[in-house]
Amino acid sequence: MVVSLAFLYNFWVIIYRFAFQEINGETLVVWFCLDYFSDFLYLVDIVFHFRTGYLEDGVLQTDATKLRSHYMNTTTFYIDCLCLLPLDFLYLSIGFNSILRSFRLVKIYRFWAFMDRTERHTNYPNLFRSTSLIHYLLVIFHWNGCLYHIIYKNHGFGSKNWVYNDSENADVVKQYLQSYYWCTLALTTIGDLPRPRSKSEYLFVIGQLLFGLLLFATVLGHVANIVTSVSAARKEFQAKLDGVKTYMRMRRVPNHLQIKVIKWFDYLWLTQKCSDEEKAVSCLPDKLKAEIAINVHLDTLRRVEIFQNTEAGFLCELVLRLRPVLFSPGDYICRKGEVGKEMYIVNRGRLQVVADNGKTVLATLKAGSYFGEISILNMGTAGKECGNRRTASVRSVGYSDLFVLSKKDMWDVLKEYPAARVRLEAIAVKRLEKYKRAPLEKAAMGRSQSTPGLVESEGRITLEDMWLTPNELRTPRSLFSPSPSPITASSLHGLRAGVDTAVDTNTIGTAAAADRTRTAADSPVSATSSARSSEDQTARVPHSTTTQPSIGRQSTHSGMTCNSMTQLVSEGAMTPLLGVSSHAALLAEIKRLRERLICLETENAAMSDKLNQQQWAVEHRLAEIEMQICGASSTSSIEDTERNRESII
Repeated sequence: MVVSLAFLYNFWVIIYRFAFQEINGETLVVWFCLDYFSDFLYLVDIVFHFRTGYLEDGVLQTDATKLRSHYMNTTTFYIDCLCLLPLDFLYLSIGFNSILRSFRLVKIYRFWAFMDRTERHTNYPNLFRSTSLIHYLLVIFHWNGCLYHIIYKNHGFGSKNWVYNDSENADVVKQYLQSYYWCTLALTTIGDLPRPRSKSEYLFVIGQLLFGLLLFATVLGHVANIVTSVSAARKEFQAKLDGVKTYMRMRRVPNHLQIKVIKWFDYLWLTQKCSDEEKAVSCLPDKLKAEIAINVHLDTLRRVEIFQNTEAGFLCELVLRLRPVLFSPGDYICRKGEVGKEMYIVNRGRLQVVADNGKTVLATLKAGSYFGEISILNMGTAGKECGNRRTASVRSVGYSDLFVLSKKDMWDVLKEYPAARVRLEAIAVKRLEKYKRAPLEKAAMGRSQSTPGLVESEGRITLEDMWLTPNELRTPRSLFSPSPSPITASSLHGLRAGVDTAVDTNTIGTAAAADRTRTAADSPVSATSSARSSEDQTARVPHSTTTQPSIGRQSTHSGMTCNSMTQLVSEGAMTPLLGVSSHAALLAEIKRLRERLICLETENAAMSDKLNQQQWAVEHRLAEIEMQICGASSTSSIEDTERNRESII
């Protein structure tokens, strides 16, 4: 580029200073500095050529000796030397004349090489071509204007009509503009030129008109090429759109669907997206395709948690399997119940996880989010060909760009990377176990935070608090602590044991009372002591009945409170203990009490099962939606679910 700037300086200035020599005397020092600075750049270019590598049999040569020998044996070396011929020494004999530096213009080959290379490398080739064309036109007008000034200056200012009359008294700038104007009229074939008089003038004008005709055709061709290249992409795009429109019209596609298709094409055009990226790079070799894909998509794939800290080669292979997809507003990426065989990574746009009704938004996914990663690892499925059922529907809010990685591509890559396969399977198993445990843990936490009265807890009642006096037995109240703790299976078993003990004790006490009664008939003193002993025995029966082991963990699923126990004890257990001497009535009451206990146990177990199942289902559903969009599979997931439910029950 630097050498090209030096060439452009010589290309514009040499002919200008030769045609308008009046400017040389005023700014001679400035011109000398600029001239020799450009010569210095030419010399530096030669030095760099001695160190510039070249290809030999496809191998880049870097040996200094070979590079020097190769450059000196090429035509380029002699052209560069010709550019620096020291003709400036002739200034001493013929005076300062810029035409002696005309050999510097041989460097034009370097300028053309620079222009060609820049056109290939720039991202805006059409703009560059247009700028180059305008520059070439200005240079041609500049040179022809300077030549016109040289010719009419030699014929004398104002001597003929071919020369502008006021050119002699005008300054240098006006003379240059007049010459430039005349050349513009001649080369653009507009006409209205001063009529030539001499033969030389006629020849010059004829040459200008012919050159202008060729220039006009050349410029017109270049402009046509630029316009064609600019509209080529538009024409191809419009051809595809027209084909789709024709097909939809022939097949009588509904109007709303046609509008949706046209809007999709509009989005492609506005965002300058290619509908077939594979076709766009199909001409490249596979190695370059891989490098492009790695540079474009590798960072996107590294966002996925399960792919972090894996082998670089494994990620590069996965990058080559990613496929870009585009979804329109309202499109469903996946629906609940579908078999998931792909993982999605959001590149641009916004997605919504919606409930079954399609209106309730459960979550929002933005750029960088991903879902379906567990689905492609086959965890919880019977085989690689099976897929996991989607547990929620995902819908695109606007136009969304996603990358898709299929299960088949994933497992094809894992065959070549067994270490990565083992690691990913371990991660998937842990995550699935975590998702399955999460509903139970969240259910326990939710109950402890929202309903503390139903939280499982451990409580113990001292033996002293469980003693009941005869007066307390006659007053119906709770057998345990007055807190509204629900009855549990352990308390029911304890109550049954207490009732059994009461049966034995009351049986023995009744028999002893009968003996004492018979003895009292014989002796009044014995009758009095027997009555007192019977009363003491009756008072001690509740102690043996209520002295139970400490109450175990209480179930949070029973709706039975201690009010029921109070009624049970006051109505059933207290009746035979208040002095009823009939042995048959006592046994009947105890039998009824046992049946009542069995009914309570059955009712408690049924209610616990039902509440367990309902809570498990609700919590499991919420956890699946919040934590993993792609849930368990249709076969093994159901089996795991049943085992989990049985363990809870």
